[in-house]
Amino acid sequence: MTLGTCIFHCEPSSPAHLLQLTIGVCREPSEYGPSHWILMLAEQDAEYATWYQALSGPSASEPWSVDISQGRLYSWAVTDRHHVADIPATHGKKVKAAAKKTPGRFCQAWVVDVVGELERQNVVPAGTQSRIAELAEEDPHAGGGDAGPKMEEQRDEPLSSKKKIAGWIEKHCCSSKHSSPN
Repeated sequence: MTLGTCIFHCEPSSPAHLLQLTIGVCREPSEYGPSHWILMLAEQDAEYATWYQALSGPSASEPWSVDISQGRLYSWAVTDRHHVADIPATHGKKVKAAAKKTPGRFCQAWVVDVVGELERQNVVPAGTQSRIAELAEEDPHAGGGDAGPKMEEQRDEPLSSKKKIAGWIEKHCCSSKHSSPN
């Protein structure tokens, strides 16, 4: 089935039609702080993916939010990618539902939680959540509500600098209007 023949609702061209679930990693533009993670779902060899990510939070002085948008699969801001699983296209809606269901929090922990929900639903293989959790960096907001130990250590840094970093992440990693630097 070609894109031109699909007007309202398309089923995958075959039961074996798979989507790639990947974690996109954006390195923060500073010497401290963990990288930003984005869960990406795309067809093989696609230019764009659906991006699922937790945004804002204490470092932006805003409540956590969950963003679902379209972005380039190979955005210049995404420095690394980690393959999570190939899933049947019929499970694509389950990824969106799991992302919406999972409350926003530190992006890496949020991705681990979403993958855990997908594992409970048998969308990804057993053990996937543990494998992904091993890649996660320390949550800078853990242990102290909205301001964990790392936030306390950085208290002497002006809040405007924290907002600039959060703004950079949202602009370069989180905007659906990414383009190549060329």
